[in-house]
Amino acid sequence: MFYSFKFRNLVRGMFWGWMLTITIGLSHSGLAISGETLNANSIHTTSTARLAVEEAWEQYHHAALGGTLASPQVQSQLEMNLHKSRELLAEAYDAERLGDQDKVQELLDQIMKITSTVITGSKESKK
Repeated sequence: MFYSFKFRNLVRGMFWGWMLTITIGLSHSGLAISGETLNANSIHTTSTARLAVEEAWEQYHHAALGGTLASPQVQSQLEMNLHKSRELLAEAYDAERLGDQDKVQELLDQIMKITSTVITGSKESKK
């Protein structure tokens, strides 16, 4: 099971690496999908945040399905935080599209804080 998790992440990383390469290639050739040149740094950071959100959901589901979460209250709080992180990620994509890098960074900081909390909470076992 550990091998499949590492392999899946490797494949995801390769996929997004190719997507980034294609996107940058299109934007530099004048064929940008949105009609504007994309900022490679912000793509990387929002991609990193998206992967962190996915990882947090995986950790949460693993713990929830395994019945190892500390309590129903913890489960409810973690799930609310996960939904909040998805909302913030959508806002970050919107801010990135509008070119508001300060807002993007603020949202990404919040997302990373929430996902870290969720992963830590998911690893906390029953007492």
